[in-house]
Amino acid sequence: MGGLSGSRTYQLAIAGALGAIVGLYLTVELVKVQGLWARDALAGMFLGGMIGFFLNAAEPWRDGAWLKLAREGTAGTLAGAIGGAIGLLIGEFVLGGFQGGLMGRSVSWAILGLGIGVSQGLAHRSWQRLRLGLIGGGLGGLGGGFLFELIRESLGPERYSISQGLGIVILGAGLGLSLALVEQALRRAWLVVLNGRQEGRIFLLGRSVSRIGLDERAEIGLFGDPGVSRRHGELRAQGDSFQFVPLDPAKPTAINGQPLDGPRLLRDGDRLELGRTLLVFRLRN
Repeated sequence: MGGLSGSRTYQLAIAGALGAIVGLYLTVELVKVQGLWARDALAGMFLGGMIGFFLNAAEPWRDGAWLKLAREGTAGTLAGAIGGAIGLLIGEFVLGGFQGGLMGRSVSWAILGLGIGVSQGLAHRSWQRLRLGLIGGGLGGLGGGFLFELIRESLGPERYSISQGLGIVILGAGLGLSLALVEQALRRAWLVVLNGRQEGRIFLLGRSVSRIGLDERAEIGLFGDPGVSRRHGELRAQGDSFQFVPLDPAKPTAINGQPLDGPRLLRDGDRLELGRTLLVFRLRN
């Protein structure tokens, strides 16, 4: 069924770790308030916002889609900041209820991860990505909190800042890793680019209508191919499958080598040829 995308998994893990590092830096440099709840809210806002930005900006950056990067990065930052602030506040309350410890830290950071994971669904305006983001964020936070507490206990209180920094980086990387793995394990339908500038790229079909073309607002942006138009076609959910609808007669599309002259219901393994770009449609039954 297409296997796991190692490059995407690695990409999101690195993006999450970088977001965590930037968020931690901003927290240390800018959060000077004395109140515990205000400090936690601001820390969660910076951590969640930066992790949300990096996770959502990673693929547009790779594609060179700067308008898409600005749009999805902004949405990811805002959603991640709100989710991170609320998640950290609730998580710290839960941590107090557990009176610390491995279980308390793991559960509290899982709640933080849930808050940040929401940014994936909101940035892409997709219920499927929201669900996957919640699962991946919760698992990533759970693992990050567990490892943080182990590191903190092994290094001792005198090295709390070191264990905190390592734990935050593990949290960010774990969020990215979990999001990628959960998406790949639970996704229902997707496209894989087999050749061209974006070879190896995977597009999750998480909306009822997914636009395909050169337009940076398209859910499936195929950039760098002159044979693809701005609004080349659409993939529309039809029950348990998807239908490809061509939109530009001047830029032909072929499926399995046969020219397409109208809408076509896709089957698992169908190959779509748009310009010089070849994609394969995958559907998990």
